[in-house]
Amino acid sequence: MSGSRRSSAIRPNNAGCLFWLAVIVVVLVLFVLNWGKIQETLANTNFLEIVRTQKGKDDKRPSAPATPAPAQPQAKPSGAPVASSDRPGDGSAEPTDLPAAPSPAQPTSSQKPEPTASGGAAGGSSGGSSGGTAGTAKPAAAPTSGKGAAQSATQSAAQKTRTATLYFVRIDDDGVIVRQEVKRQMPVSDSPLTDSLGALLSGPNEDELRRKLVSLVPEGAKLLSAKVRGSTAFLNFNEAFMYNHYGIEGYAGQLKQIVYTATSFPTVQDVQFLIEGEKRDYLGEGIYIGAPLARNSF
Repeated sequence: MSGSRRSSAIRPNNAGCLFWLAVIVVVLVLFVLNWGKIQETLANTNFLEIVRTQKGKDDKRPSAPATPAPAQPQAKPSGAPVASSDRPGDGSAEPTDLPAAPSPAQPTSSQKPEPTASGGAAGGSSGGSSGGTAGTAKPAAAPTSGKGAAQSATQSAAQKTRTATLYFVRIDDDGVIVRQEVKRQMPVSDSPLTDSLGALLSGPNEDELRRKLVSLVPEGAKLLSAKVRGSTAFLNFNEAFMYNHYGIEGYAGQLKQIVYTATSFPTVQDVQFLIEGEKRDYLGEGIYIGAPLARNSF
């Protein structure tokens, strides 16, 4: 009777042991099969580093038996590299020290930035506000515009012009020829006498024509050259200057226009007329031009 009770008590105990043994075996198998994922999870969570840090504080805690892991390539996640041990027979992997946070990149002595044309370093500088302003080029002065620009242009144009004095004639109703002085604004040049005489030979402008001013200089007359020696202007005209269809009064009138216009310059006192580079004694019907003519010669 007592023997049957003892055997019945042993059977349940054996069944319980077998159950727990099977559970342990299943856990171990699952652990081995998922060892790679477990390592990756531990690396991502820095669990092994925490355990390593706490290892010195808890030396009495028994370490878990090392379980051999199947040889397979270990994936190294970015941001937390793990180095496995190279010792034979050691299946445990210990993480290396995590890299420190990257510091701002600074140029080394062999990688100094090249200076730009404006004097600053290419790519900027970390030397503060003073270094940044020193490397930038100063902006060019903005051109003036508006009213200031218009005034500057007017002043510049006024400085490049001069007032020239020309002499034309006006014929009254009774046929009297009257000499008439006019003022014109002309560009400044190195030959003002030539410019004034050229304008005179071109004749009156529209405003002067409305004032009934005319020129007695023959049409087609041209000034070939003009030179001043001492106080005498030597004026060389072409052959057309010798013929005037207004008669003797026309000849006198054309000479007066030339002499008065030339002597409006303070350095010219009289005019020596030349025709095609040669001195002639008379112009037209007995008007003497063999010597220099002044204003009081008429």
